[in-house]
Amino acid sequence: MGLFPLLRDPPVFLLSFLLGAFGLMLHNLLQAWLADRYGERAPRWQGFLSLDPRVHLEPLGLLLLVLLGFGWPRPVPTRLPGSKGFWVALMGPLGFFLAAFLYGLLARFLPYPFGEGLFVGQRLMLLHAAIYLFPVPPLDGAKALYAVGGLEARRFLDQLAGLGPLGFLLVFLVLSYTGVTGSVVEGLAGLLQALYRVFGL
Repeated sequence: MGLFPLLRDPPVFLLSFLLGAFGLMLHNLLQAWLADRYGERAPRWQGFLSLDPRVHLEPLGLLLLVLLGFGWPRPVPTRLPGSKGFWVALMGPLGFFLAAFLYGLLARFLPYPFGEGLFVGQRLMLLHAAIYLFPVPPLDGAKALYAVGGLEARRFLDQLAGLGPLGFLLVFLVLSYTGVTGSVVEGLAGLLQALYRVFGL
């Protein structure tokens, strides 16, 4: 689980970790960019349109990236309602998917340790894209549903949010060990391969 098995190959471990961290930043950058386009100024004021890792990353999220292969960045400050909030939330998983596409593309042309590290980074990003789509607070899927859902949906999400970080980790582990996450990852991987074929790769 996580990146620990890669410790026997330090260059691949380091590159995979850095690519995972960059993917977390790309998640935030796309959300902040779209929120800014919609007129929400808080992301810009707080530096989320920059490439400063100190703005985007937090120690616990990076630690869990190593331990579980799944981490999280600092949340982008936005309160956009309705369809705008929905699309801003979904830009997060799209950022992970875009990173997976780019990592897989580069991995085809670069030698060891870059190719190996990029393929690991691609798998990490597909996992993040899949998990962040789930409607479980504080994930993007929950934020998207909260933006466009009705009162009952919001009450349900508030109840889930009340479980706190331990509740989220429990849901994450259940989804992982029951194969739900793996199925979504496989679906996204299939979509990724279809895109490569479109580009003749």
